[in-house]
Amino acid sequence: SMRRFLRSLLIIVAGIIIAVAALIWEGTTLESMLDVGEVPVIDFATLERGPYANQYLLCPKSLCTAETDGEAPVFDVPVEQLQVAWDEMLAEQPRLQVLRRDVTNIQIDYVQRTRLLRFPDLVTVRFVPVDDMHSTVAIYSRSVYGQGDMGVNRIRVEEWLARVKAKVG
Repeated sequence: SMRRFLRSLLIIVAGIIIAVAALIWEGTTLESMLDVGEVPVIDFATLERGPYANQYLLCPKSLCTAETDGEAPVFDVPVEQLQVAWDEMLAEQPRLQVLRRDVTNIQIDYVQRTRLLRFPDLVTVRFVPVDDMHSTVAIYSRSVYGQGDMGVNRIRVEEWLARVKAKVG
């Protein structure tokens, strides 16, 4: 029975070691294995969409020539106020990192990773003034890997827009 106890103890200890190793590996190696690579600067005016369904694009009519998935909503606030609300909203989002901000803060690239496997999705947002009291965004969310996304990019964009709308009233 001592042998059975030691075998059980060994199995438990091995299980703990594997679990700890998996946690360390999951946090670091998966992200480095699933590299974002070189992220090109998106020009919404000349943007050409990839062939796959793993992307979602909303744009003001005047800005994009590519086929969009819809028109972005217009917010009843000046563009500066929209930018502040946007940053506040994104501060609440998990596994999100700013990759690049242009100097005027007009266009920002983000990477958001999936919870379990840490797959990266890229999101580019451009803030667009409509007039002194109204603003909108162009937003392009796409997966770096794979061809399908099970609607994740659309869901993300719609959720972010709803959250920012709640912030600006």
